[in-house]
Amino acid sequence: LQQLDGDLGLDVDVSGTFGHPVLSGAGDMTVNVARFTNATLPALRGFNVRCTFRDNALTLDRFAGDLAGGPFNMSGRVTFAKLTEPILDLQMRAQSVLVARNDTLTARADGDVRITGPLAAATVSGNVALTNTRFLKNIDLIPIGLPGRPAPQPPAERPEFFSLPSPPFRDWKFDVTIKTKDPVLIRGNLATGEATTDLKLIGTGLQPGLQGVVQMQNVEATLPFSRLNVSRGSLTFNPSDSTNPTIDLQGTSVIRDYTVRVYVYGTLLSPQAIFTSEPPLPQEEIISLIATGATRRELSTGNVLAGRAAMLLVQQLYRKIVKKGEPTDSNTVFNRLDLDLGTVDPRTGQQQATVRFKLTDQLVLTGDVGVHGDFRGKLKYLIRFR
Repeated sequence: LQQLDGDLGLDVDVSGTFGHPVLSGAGDMTVNVARFTNATLPALRGFNVRCTFRDNALTLDRFAGDLAGGPFNMSGRVTFAKLTEPILDLQMRAQSVLVARNDTLTARADGDVRITGPLAAATVSGNVALTNTRFLKNIDLIPIGLPGRPAPQPPAERPEFFSLPSPPFRDWKFDVTIKTKDPVLIRGNLATGEATTDLKLIGTGLQPGLQGVVQMQNVEATLPFSRLNVSRGSLTFNPSDSTNPTIDLQGTSVIRDYTVRVYVYGTLLSPQAIFTSEPPLPQEEIISLIATGATRRELSTGNVLAGRAAMLLVQQLYRKIVKKGEPTDSNTVFNRLDLDLGTVDPRTGQQQATVRFKLTDQLVLTGDVGVHGDFRGKLKYLIRFR
């Protein structure tokens, strides 16, 4: 704790035996504010507790507070059939409480959760609905975009799902449904979209697990020289390996005169991808086309490679200076403009510079400038067969 301000008062009388305790009295607690040294944990404000002890039970008359603007409350009772074996019957409700906050994720949730059973083996059941949740991830263009750069390495440590190995929580059982009240917003400098969840938290405190599906909707990834529209995307969670869901993702990208289809499958930690194109190209050429906007044969010309690197640098500077902090826009001038330096004119066999500007999905304006300054402009109307 970094800061704690409040009051506590307790007046309880315990009589009888361990097997048949008799309780009487009351307790009050007020926490005006509680702040934690971990900045990702929300501050607790306006926390008030009023409880009464009667016979063999503790009853919560008032248990409410506020977590980062989200109110919560708990009601119910704890029965002491034996003083060492309390039995829980508690109901907790929350409205838009902050449950996660870091550089990547901000998550709020509504909750209606019940805790019942003996303290050593209680059952947690109910519903949680995600609301006002945002996932933000900015990706640096240059390291992933420049031809010849090595592929990014996976994290050295495998992520672990949470576990509660200490008693009494280790034997608690979970049956909590997790859905989205509002779609989770996916934002970043290279991607936008939404996600909905249909998950269940099951298992025990020692070995909890997630089961269900996360569906992605309206996801659009803006790559340096292309745009990928995800028509279908899902993550399927298995409780035996909750941090490594199965991927099923299908997307389409139109790059110059090519229609590229991407299918990603496998698991999150070991994904596999299949690429196809129309007109047909080998997979290596398709990958090069997606990443750089040019085939490997075209990149063999030094001027083309330099032109691609220059376009990447200009795009990155534009996003960092002009569009700093704003989500990606798939309809910017840079995403519709394509510049090739050092390409070969099929009519003359000489090098030329080519500029393509996408007016609409069907209309493309192109211009070629030869080494002698001659210019040729064209307006293309594209017809794609499905």
